[in-house]
Amino acid sequence: MTSTPPDTLAQQARTAPAPLLRLGLLSLVAIGIAGAAAELAFERHWRGPVQFIPWAALVLLALGLVLLLAAPRAITVVRVLAAVVLVVSAYGVFTHVSVNFGAGPSDPGWNALSSLTQWWYALTKTVGSAPPLAPGMLAQGALLLLLASTMKRQHR
Repeated sequence: MTSTPPDTLAQQARTAPAPLLRLGLLSLVAIGIAGAAAELAFERHWRGPVQFIPWAALVLLALGLVLLLAAPRAITVVRVLAAVVLVVSAYGVFTHVSVNFGAGPSDPGWNALSSLTQWWYALTKTVGSAPPLAPGMLAQGALLLLLASTMKRQHR
């Protein structure tokens, strides 16, 4: 009976799930892009120039996904695109919370609340209608793309 040396088994155990994990991460990026695009479309998120920003971020994510699949040497470009999308996502969260905060004065008891409570209400959408965490979908896609970019593509 022959056996595989322990060093070889350990190396196989470390590298075997990587291609499957990479494929899973890239699939989650694609699903996230489709889901975010559907959500933006359902909300008719195109009523002003600022509302086109998340659409552009989705294009950047899709471009990063295609580049990572088709041109593995473009990892730096993919990472820069993902970083830009992360910034856009943070801007989106800030904008949504700010819009909700601006809607606060329509609440009769708004002025009696502390500033911290007012911002908390804006963040939790207790006041206003902008979903503060929706732009986080962009950050999730960007982070998944960044994670996938750390894994080497297996050549056939």
